[in-house]
Amino acid sequence: MTPGSEQARPPAGDYDRFVDWGKRIEREMPFFRLLFAEHGVRSVIDVGCGTGRHAALFAAWGLDVTGVDPDSAMLGQARAFAVHQASSARFVHGGFGGLAALGLPLADALTCTGNALPHVDGLMGLRAAVRDFAAVLRPGGVVALHLLNHDRLLGKQLRSIPPVVREDDEGTWVFLRVMDYVDAGIRFDFATLHRPRDGWEADAPWEVSSRRSLHTALPSSVLAGELEAAGFGDVRLFGDHTGKAFEPTTDESVIVTAVRG
Repeated sequence: MTPGSEQARPPAGDYDRFVDWGKRIEREMPFFRLLFAEHGVRSVIDVGCGTGRHAALFAAWGLDVTGVDPDSAMLGQARAFAVHQASSARFVHGGFGGLAALGLPLADALTCTGNALPHVDGLMGLRAAVRDFAAVLRPGGVVALHLLNHDRLLGKQLRSIPPVVREDDEGTWVFLRVMDYVDAGIRFDFATLHRPRDGWEADAPWEVSSRRSLHTALPSSVLAGELEAAGFGDVRLFGDHTGKAFEPTTDESVIVTAVRG
């Protein structure tokens, strides 16, 4: 398996169970509002858009939005969500390095959130991706990347991320993530445990599924360097969506913004 493979993507249904979208949107909305206002953003390309929640949010602000993803199941859910929300967001099939070939109009902003970027295929994949980002942005357009803080993961060789537990009409879901560090990057093992709602009374066993995903290691210095090499300037790193300064050894994630020259 290589970074960027289809196997590296979580199933679409699991993705929306895993993420608490209400809290996430509330937390992230002010950051993007401010960023887009600062750069006069009227159009957005959301790369690795998943089930389309960010794209629908941006469209609700009156922006012209195109979501792009390589996973047909994710796109299916994104389109269904857009219909449910009466959203104007559009969704097309595509992936890192292939945006320019889609023939989209140049955008004012490009976003890549939800830890999608580490699915690029190695350093060369990252290089192709950021150059492709530049190709679909107007001069002065802004890119915003959000992913796990690999400086912290690599420096501390962390083996796990705290589990996430969700309850819904189908029962209880537990999401586990365990990491190994290999030459090609960071290997994630994702395990999902499910117990039906009536399973407690019936003493039913947990249903367990798992998948493995190899992510390209992307420390902040590499991200900043490749953005600059692709013609981006004003590279800024934040530790969370409050806009606080990035702390490589302690922050769980990193947000990187940069402006196309």
